[in-house]
Amino acid sequence: MCPAHPRPFRLSLSALVLTLLGTQPACAQPFPAAAQTLTLPAPAVWLAAEGEGPQVYAVTAAGDLLAVRNGQVTQLAKNFSSTFISACSGRVVGVNDAGQLRVWDGSAVQGGPGADLSPLAHPVCLPTGIVAVSRAGDLVRFDPAAGGWRESARTAAHALPDAQLTVADLDGAGEAVVALTRPDAARYAHGILGDAVEATELTLFERHSLKVRSRLRLPAPLVFEDLQARPVRLTGDRDTLAVVRSSPSGGGALALVEGSGDTLTFRAVGPDFGQPSRWLAPVVGFGQLWAVRTPHIGGQLVQYTAAGEALNASAPFGGLSNHGIGSRNLNAAVLTAPGQLALPTQDRRTLLALDCRAACQVTGKLALGGTLTSNLLSVGPQVWMGDSGGTLHGWTVR
Repeated sequence: MCPAHPRPFRLSLSALVLTLLGTQPACAQPFPAAAQTLTLPAPAVWLAAEGEGPQVYAVTAAGDLLAVRNGQVTQLAKNFSSTFISACSGRVVGVNDAGQLRVWDGSAVQGGPGADLSPLAHPVCLPTGIVAVSRAGDLVRFDPAAGGWRESARTAAHALPDAQLTVADLDGAGEAVVALTRPDAARYAHGILGDAVEATELTLFERHSLKVRSRLRLPAPLVFEDLQARPVRLTGDRDTLAVVRSSPSGGGALALVEGSGDTLTFRAVGPDFGQPSRWLAPVVGFGQLWAVRTPHIGGQLVQYTAAGEALNASAPFGGLSNHGIGSRNLNAAVLTAPGQLALPTQDRRTLLALDCRAACQVTGKLALGGTLTSNLLSVGPQVWMGDSGGTLHGWTVR
């Protein structure tokens, strides 16, 4: 029987003979194949994908929207976004540096009224609409209109100006828009995510009217040292939210938030660091909770499992970093299957494929042409990422 957690593969003489005969030994587990590489006009800063095929979209630091399909790069639009994009229902959504909504509809770019949106925030693309964050912290919903998009709802959400919106169903009553809200610059001056302003609330909004459905307020001096609340379905058909909760005395800790009706509560909280200015970067998927603890100082990957109201951490695997100091990119690692991850080394110039279904083992390495500049995007058997040399990599990891 093949081992569940293969070590780096070394081809034996017998395996070589079988390979030349066109037969692989049952337990052969080679490193993943070399990546497909494509040259972009500027480094990619964010990637998104949807649909069959599928088609990968990239937005560059110069604000170019590109499409990648069948090994070809096509420029779709200029003056798009230079931070984040979302893709759904045949559309790609972004906010450009001027604060304008930009929507690629498959053939042309459409816009919306005004130019008051925050280019630092991550909008959500819904089946029939779009929700974005304004510079003033409002949530704004847009719906299709003749030749563009109209504003259909707005609420004074007091969202972080760089909030990364998500969508989750916490109580079976349907999906809500989730935002980190009520920023405070006085509680905890760590500033690891681009500024020293942290959220003190987590709020769920009805996705059409944007009315508040539920809210979780933190007492001082606690903050949410995060930009997004990540939906993860641990069991059943309801989501919980994984988010970093921090304090001046203990630093960061992974926390799980659950909801019922108009109430949000902490389901479980992991251990903190016991000192300030220490942080962790979560990675969720496939019903699992992971994080890289201190990604700027040795970077230790751990898995969390819930035990009552506590989150227990596994033995660490070190030398990793899925975040750069001051960056708003919180998606620089990805789960490709349960217990299997792709994420950067400490210098963020090499990607590792890890099999952590038992003790973590490296099953693949990919050298980049510079430092990582984009999120990691898992699409079928490939993980996509961009580097500072302007190369887009599509790495087959399984």
